[in-house]
Amino acid sequence: MRVVSFSVPTWFPPRTGDRARRPEVQLTDQESAVFLCLATGASNAELAVELQLSVSTVKFHVHNIRAKLGGISRLQACLLAALAREGARK
Repeated sequence: MRVVSFSVPTWFPPRTGDRARRPEVQLTDQESAVFLCLATGASNAELAVELQLSVSTVKFHVHNIRAKLGGISRLQACLLAALAREGARK
């Protein structure tokens, strides 16, 4: 399994009480694929079709991604995914 690193921007609002510098987040290949697809705002069912995974697997990965990113909301994860996709294009 290959692990992909993602850094949360320092300007991104931290969770309450989480003011320390954020470490780099390690996402697996599948988590990375789900993460980058979150940028589209697609539902879990739509992501499952796009990535050829079960809805349960997508839910599992979304849960893990949000936890690894500090327990952020799905909307915040979508925003970070959009930023990551934009950064990958440059």
